[in-house]
Amino acid sequence: MKLEQVVLRPYALPLKQPWRAAHATLGERRGVLIGLFSQGLAGWGDCAPLPSSGASGHAEAFAALEDAAQVLRETPLHEALAGLPHVQNAQARWAVETALRDLSARRDGLPLHRALGGAAASQVAVNAAAGPLDESCATRVAAARQNGFDIVKIKVGVADADEEARRLRALASETAIRFRLDANRAWSEAEARRFLDAVADLPIDGVEEPLAQPTLENLRRLQERYPFALAIDESLFELGPEKIFAARATRRLVLKPARIGGLAATLRLAQQAAAAGMEVVITSVVDSAIGVAAAAQLAAALDPARAHGLATGPWLARDVAPPLPLRNGALVLPDGPGLGLVPSGEFAEF
Repeated sequence: MKLEQVVLRPYALPLKQPWRAAHATLGERRGVLIGLFSQGLAGWGDCAPLPSSGASGHAEAFAALEDAAQVLRETPLHEALAGLPHVQNAQARWAVETALRDLSARRDGLPLHRALGGAAASQVAVNAAAGPLDESCATRVAAARQNGFDIVKIKVGVADADEEARRLRALASETAIRFRLDANRAWSEAEARRFLDAVADLPIDGVEEPLAQPTLENLRRLQERYPFALAIDESLFELGPEKIFAARATRRLVLKPARIGGLAATLRLAQQAAAAGMEVVITSVVDSAIGVAAAAQLAAALDPARAHGLATGPWLARDVAPPLPLRNGALVLPDGPGLGLVPSGEFAEF
């Protein structure tokens, strides 16, 4: 099966409202879709550099994707898959591998999660994404509860820690839902303790990246202090995966496949983390429908019943394809092979 055509489709998707975190505010999601065509079939992937990459990081990822596209043309599918390690940029490699495996799964008539070795699944549990603890957060949390979500993710570390603790306690008194908090490395250890001590009795599912300068030692001290899971996300490679697994300094690992560099690499890390006794959550950063579908298929192959961080589609004012439906706190997986969806509108034009 030779790749007959390769196309790249840039996009810029506005958000309905700014996505605020501790160190950045996102108003638009930029990326490039890659489409691979052979024997009447198409596979798609999404190269959407993380917002923290900045302009230079975006340019580097898009240039790497362009280079990969040039090499892929007229390449047999099995050779293209074997050559993935030569795509040095992680976000470009994620896009290329997604498109290749989407195409391969469509050829074989399998949903991508089955092609990745998972059991049959019709949906993937997800947390709602409520953004920061601002004045409108209570409205978003209430809407999430009405839409069947059991867990809502909230960005913390954006405002004063004492004020955010007060707001979280107020939210907990208004609605019965569990909170998944993400500080994005906003706090010193003293600030983290002050905030977490103030909310430790609330229904907290977990807290991601609480420390501005994380080490295995200070994360372990925090984890031992609280009953809920602390999680490592963007500190994964800074601290080192093997050291993290050996130390078990936190109970949870959050994996962004675009940062890891692909489906296979993320699967390996997830399996190593699970073997070390850690929980694994797959997440993304307000990705396009193609990117979210790929991550959802990966989550379905790993653990479809655990709430993953993939329900960010409602934040986009428009998208490159019809997003996966959200129903009762879960993303509904398509019935068809591969990703189960393709770009629409201007992104489907050739």
